[in-house]
Amino acid sequence: MEVQEYIGVIDAGLPQLPAVLPGGSVLMMVGLPGSGKSSVVHSLRTLTECIVVSTDAVRQQMSKHPGYTLNAMSLVYEVCYAIIRQRLRRGQRIIFDASNYLAARRQRLCNIAAETSTPVAVCYVQASQEVIEARLRQRINGVRGQGDISEADWSVYMWMLAKQEPLQREHFLADTTSTPAAILAQAVYHYWKQIETNVSTSFTAGYADLQPSCWADSTRFDD
Repeated sequence: MEVQEYIGVIDAGLPQLPAVLPGGSVLMMVGLPGSGKSSVVHSLRTLTECIVVSTDAVRQQMSKHPGYTLNAMSLVYEVCYAIIRQRLRRGQRIIFDASNYLAARRQRLCNIAAETSTPVAVCYVQASQEVIEARLRQRINGVRGQGDISEADWSVYMWMLAKQEPLQREHFLADTTSTPAAILAQAVYHYWKQIETNVSTSFTAGYADLQPSCWADSTRFDD
C-alpha cells in the first residue's frame, strides 16, 4: 500500500467531529516510552471531543511487525503529519500522541499548525526512571496502562533517552510518577483551553522549537 493510501485509510477510521476553531487546535504530547503519555491521553478523551493521532496506532496499522528503525519512524510521522494537516483544515481538536523527542519533529508540527493559525499546546510527560523501567517490564508481560498499545521496550527507551532534545517552547510538565493520569488530564485540559483562548499570544518568537541549550521554563504539575 502506498503512503497516500495509508493516509486515506487511517484518516477514514478516525471520528468525524465538528469544528471547534477555524484552524483547529493541537495538543502535542512529548515524552519517552513508559512516561505515561497514552494514559494521560486516554483520560483526556473523556473530557473533550478530539481526534487522537497516535504514532503507535499508525505504526501498527502500517505494519504487521512494527519497528522503531529511523526509516520506519520517519514514515509513520509523515503519515501522522498528513492526517493532522487534513483535520486542522476541518477545524478539529487534535491530540498528537507521540514521543516527539526530536526538535525537528516538534518544529514540523508547529509549521503545519502555522499554516492555519492553529494554537498549539505542548505537554511534556515524564516519570522517574525506576517507574518507567517497571512499566516497560510489565508491558513485556502483557500488563499495560490504559491506552497503552506501544511496543517500545527498555532498549528503545534508552536509545531515545540518549537522542532526545530538550523543549524550548513553553509547555505543561506532567509527572506521572505518583500522580494519577486522570488528575493530570484535568490539569492538561485546563491548560489546553487556556492556550485556545489566548490564540493571539500563541504565535510569538517562542513558536519555534529548534534545539536550545537549556530547558525552558514550564508550567509544572507534579507532586
